[in-house]
Amino acid sequence: MLERYARFVVNNAAQVSSIENGLRTLTYILPGRFADAEVASEAVYTLVNFIGTYHDGLLGKAAKRGLLVDKQGRPVDIEVSAFNRYHGKQAQRSDIYRVAALLLSALQFSEKLVEMVVAKRLGERARWRSVTWIEIVKAALRMVLLQISGRRMVTGSVVQERMVDPGQLGSLRKGQKQPAALQGQWRGGRSGVRFSGVRDILSKSEGSASLGGIVTDAVRHAENVAPMGALVKPYGACGMAGELLFILRPLLYVLAMRRLGARSWRPWAGSLAAELVSRWLVARDLGASAGERSVEHDEVSRRKWLFLYYLLRSPFFDRFTRGRLERVANWCSNKPLLSLVGSLIQDYQPLWKQYYFYTAAS
Repeated sequence: MLERYARFVVNNAAQVSSIENGLRTLTYILPGRFADAEVASEAVYTLVNFIGTYHDGLLGKAAKRGLLVDKQGRPVDIEVSAFNRYHGKQAQRSDIYRVAALLLSALQFSEKLVEMVVAKRLGERARWRSVTWIEIVKAALRMVLLQISGRRMVTGSVVQERMVDPGQLGSLRKGQKQPAALQGQWRGGRSGVRFSGVRDILSKSEGSASLGGIVTDAVRHAENVAPMGALVKPYGACGMAGELLFILRPLLYVLAMRRLGARSWRPWAGSLAAELVSRWLVARDLGASAGERSVEHDEVSRRKWLFLYYLLRSPFFDRFTRGRLERVANWCSNKPLLSLVGSLIQDYQPLWKQYYFYTAAS
């Protein structure tokens, strides 16, 4: 049954992806439309994320087996990103790493839904207990990943990302076992990555490139040939302190909010200070090397964007952000197309105010 479903997903990847994207778009416009619409929206969003991750795994396996073709039936050349190489090898080396990564991703997908359901069914006190326990478990899982990876940076997403745009894929023709162009390739025994044979490379170059030039071009980017351990630098003492502070920051923020209240400036300022110190310590440890490794560079950039969430957290949101957003929403309300933006701002403002995980950035 699962094998038949996997074949269906691979052979209809473009259509399946369109359905996923349509459902994700629906989740953005549901809040505020009817009673408990936000719960329905989060339920759909959570389900689509779980299913999408499973589909990504199916497409990844199909890519390694050379079963992906474009709309003309030609083999699709899949380039394995540094992010996928790193997390893939970590998961292969350690079953604990793989389980911890899957559990962390599952919590990230479902945390908003859990908070909403608990709040509506059991009340505010139970909601804050559930939020606290989710943050405790997430922090524990990230520490496990930090230790097993050899004290390396824990990225926001810890499962392999989609390697190919499903919209560009076609279906294998009836009776087609393997794309013909893949017959001249060989697969790495440890990585599972497919490489073109020398004869196949030279035939594609049509005599315009020497073998030496092709090899030189292939290794020009160090990440193409670097071992897994070199893709992310191990932390020293300074970086380790910064990473631990970043991991514990959401939990400390929740505990401070529960003790001092959401209207107090102290949890907000304390969380911001912890994030700034963490960023300084990690940057000091990585130095200039962060820009040389795409995995680290992308994660550092992602963490910069997390500072925007402080604009949406109380009490800063109540004091400074809300009024400005309301003026923007009112200005957009009678403008073509922009009225949708204004409507989204108005619909999501109560969610930012009421639920922790909408602005937690954890």
